[in-house]
Amino acid sequence: MKSMKENPQIQILLIALGLAAILSMPAAAQVLQDPLRDVVKPVEQVREQVEQRVQERLLDDLKLDSELVTVVEVVELAEASTNVTLKSLSGEAVWVERTLPNGIPVIEREWLVMATTTVKQELRAIGAEVLSEKELAALGMTLVRFRVPEQFDSMAQLRKRLPATASASLSRHFVYRPQAAGLRENVQSDAVVEQAKWCDAPVKVGMVDTQIMTDHVAFADQPITQKNFIDQRLQQPFAHGTAVAGLLVGRSEHYQSLLPNAELFNGAVFYRHNALHHGAALLPLLEALNWLVTHGVSVINVSLTGPDSPLFAQAVNALASKGVLLVAAAGNNGPLAEAVYPAAYENVIAVTAVDAEGAIYRWANQGDYVEFASLGVHVTTARRDGKTGYETGTSMAAPVVTAAAVCWRTLKPDGSLAELRNYLYELASDLGEEGHDRVFGHGLITPKSAR
Repeated sequence: MKSMKENPQIQILLIALGLAAILSMPAAAQVLQDPLRDVVKPVEQVREQVEQRVQERLLDDLKLDSELVTVVEVVELAEASTNVTLKSLSGEAVWVERTLPNGIPVIEREWLVMATTTVKQELRAIGAEVLSEKELAALGMTLVRFRVPEQFDSMAQLRKRLPATASASLSRHFVYRPQAAGLRENVQSDAVVEQAKWCDAPVKVGMVDTQIMTDHVAFADQPITQKNFIDQRLQQPFAHGTAVAGLLVGRSEHYQSLLPNAELFNGAVFYRHNALHHGAALLPLLEALNWLVTHGVSVINVSLTGPDSPLFAQAVNALASKGVLLVAAAGNNGPLAEAVYPAAYENVIAVTAVDAEGAIYRWANQGDYVEFASLGVHVTTARRDGKTGYETGTSMAAPVVTAAAVCWRTLKPDGSLAELRNYLYELASDLGEEGHDRVFGHGLITPKSAR
């Protein structure tokens, strides 16, 4: 979650609201010089546009908020604070989500590291509380999750106390975000990029996301297996995972899914702040990846973004060594935003979003790590209200490339990840600058590409 200072959308909103307050002053207080009067009308237009954007983004979620089963009493956010305390209905504080000065969200004072006897001894010596120890055999990891006293809550301090061998795996307990914007976009009638089925094969496909609303009519009789990896005291969101799953395997008279005959495995890792904000902690995310591998999944859709972690990087490399591919959303933070992970890892395929005309999604991240583009603006899919509707974001684009990779696996089950990438390169239609570029990557991938 970005800080208020770093988020240009919040800055614009505050400016617009501040000017609105000035304009509402009594006439005697509005002694405006002629040059300032010329600015008032554009300011009013900006304010109206900001208000309209906020209302569009909030309307659907806020309308449905009251219909959801409440497990957690939403979160408490102190004014002018970067700390969010998640509490259960009984009033118990589950943990505090803190935003670091660089805008990266973490679980306050929590860290992860590869477990060894020496590491655990040193943790006890500094008064750290070992919260759990998890063996993730498929990823080749055994991890310790621990909470430190405030004076040791820094990488520098912990590296001084822990064995040198622990430094390579030491990581804050980072929090990741889903990447669907849910914004309404203008849609042209003469679309050149359309939603379509990729293949009919009875494939296996994996995803790491929110819970899926499996009782949605789009998933009737569809083989979906999901497992929760979050603290059961926390409320779980459904919207994002339902939309991604709807694109992958949903059946509906209103749209065509990518893999209608696939068996879907979902690792649910997100907890819910409120209608707009969800979080996924690093350890549950790694647990979900480990679980998916044990079910024989060879392609995993990961429509979430966050910071670089040595543990996440190690997990990605472990998966690649087993021939398992991660396909990730490139991010919805805007064209000037920094690279996000896991999309920016070398062994992950990063996917950006375009609209029906092949134009880039205006809030998509850009960078050398972007590999492909696919339809992700105003796509039709399952929604958490039990209906179908439109969704937008790089999260909606990633499943297209996931489907392409899964279907290729049916033709070449023993093919390498290098061969799979070459196949996708050949499918891509160049967009933007010639060759690979920071906006579209190697180009557009659509189900029509394979025909």
